Amino acid sequence: MKKKIFIVTLIIVTFLFATNQQKIFVTAEVDGAEKIVAAVAAKKNLPLEINFIHSVQKTPVIEELEFDGEKFILRRTKYKSHGVGLPFMESDGNFHEVDGYFIVDDMNRAIENLSLRTGVGTNLKIKLDGEEFKLYEIFPTGTKIDIYPSTSLKKFFIAIIGRNF
Repeated sequence: MKKKIFIVTLIIVTFLFATNQQKIFVTAEVDGAEKIVAAVAAKKNLPLEINFIHSVQKTPVIEELEFDGEKFILRRTKYKSHGVGLPFMESDGNFHEVDGYFIVDDMNRAIENLSLRTGVGTNLKIKLDGEEFKLYEIFPTGTKIDIYPSTSLKKFFIAIIGRNF
């Protein structure tokens, strides 16, 4: 009997490790619990786009990132008007204007995890690997949205232990 339990346990553990591919998770905090919005395979150069209406300027902002295998890299920001919280210095990247958008290219800012919130009139959307999620239509104002790399096994242990390790 002990041998059967050991073999079954070994098979389960082997299966968990064999299928433990890293993913990019998009989660929302709903009623104190984490709800998974999306989970896609974390491949190098995976595109992520964040679209929103700036809360002060009331104009569109588009942030283009990609996953480098460990973290997100902010590559480009596009926006319609200058203002608070938007890049404008030479050290931010290469600044130019195209079709009414101010664009800052080659920003190359590393970001391990992203935390966003739905806001009043901000129309927060993301595009992850080509699929668009209109977060402002799915969740109420003020909902915390997290985007981060992890594995299913790690998420399982976090759920069991109750904290990140």
